[in-house]
Amino acid sequence: MAIRARFPYCGGSQDLMDYGCGGLNQYFNVQQQKQQQQQCNMHQLLNYQLQRNHNLLFDNTLVSASKNNTSNHLSMDTMASYDEKQRQEIDHYIRLQNERLRLVLREQKRQQLSLLLKKVESKALPILKQKDEEIARAAKRTVELEDFLKRLEFENQTWQRMAQENEAKVTSLNNKIEQLRENASGCFNNGAEDAESCCDVIGEVEGFLDDADNTARKMVMVCRGCNSRNSCILFLPCRHLCSCKACDACLDACPVCQTPKKASIEALMV
Repeated sequence: MAIRARFPYCGGSQDLMDYGCGGLNQYFNVQQQKQQQQQCNMHQLLNYQLQRNHNLLFDNTLVSASKNNTSNHLSMDTMASYDEKQRQEIDHYIRLQNERLRLVLREQKRQQLSLLLKKVESKALPILKQKDEEIARAAKRTVELEDFLKRLEFENQTWQRMAQENEAKVTSLNNKIEQLRENASGCFNNGAEDAESCCDVIGEVEGFLDDADNTARKMVMVCRGCNSRNSCILFLPCRHLCSCKACDACLDACPVCQTPKKASIEALMV
């Protein structure tokens, strides 16, 4: 007689979800315990059916023994053959159910891992997006700093060139002053003509000095915004005098040090 007892599935996807993404081991341990319990119950049921069938066959054998004593040996062989057939069917059915349970558990494990990966991915994507934005801001800031360094280098080279030019002018003036000192003693001895020549040289030197001073003042006081008008606006808090009145409204930061402008004051130049 074939066994047609129904072997229930282990828990569904909802039971799997109740354990959360961090409880896979706990979930499969519970499922294994359920499988062992179900197998134990099935063995008990099959043993009960075997014992019941054995009792029925034994009763039938006793009844038929009174009719025909020669059929006893045949009945015992038939019962043994039937029991062996029942055991084979039971073992085959248990193997099928075990294979079925193994496939179900493997599929549920695959689904659980897929769900876990989706949850991890959904949480990681915003973090990766935030990091990409931070990298973009850092790259933009790096470009701004590189531009600022280039401007500083250009200004440094400009000031160095101006310093070298002024140094050359000072050297030239010192040479002329030394020449005037050497010729000073002779100016009083050579009469009015020599005195007039000395005065001409002194006037030439003074004019040269005035021109150099005016040039330096213009280079220092020129507006850093338009490079044409004189600077008359003092930036705060850096206190750089580097802008004209017209360019002040267009500048949000000091053109010299790039410090954000909090206020500006017009300097009255005397």
